[in-house]
Amino acid sequence: MTQMTLIQAINCALKDALSADKTVVIFGEDVGKNGGVFRATENLQAQFGVKRVFDTPLAESLIAGLALGMSAHGLKPVAEFQLMG
Repeated sequence: MTQMTLIQAINCALKDALSADKTVVIFGEDVGKNGGVFRATENLQAQFGVKRVFDTPLAESLIAGLALGMSAHGLKPVAEFQLMG
């Protein structure tokens, strides 16, 4: 059995979802080039491109609204919010 951290498992699951379904998109604060605050999306933008893994402004209501709109149009959004204070 291969051992991995929780973050590695999340990254692996996201990679599998992106590979299996072209309608899956990931977006949020620093999830693209930087791989997210906890690196859960590390290297996914390089593998799947900026149209499927991209950064958004620091605006949680925008991220939530974008996810809702995308899902209403047939996409499967994975929206990441960095932290809740």
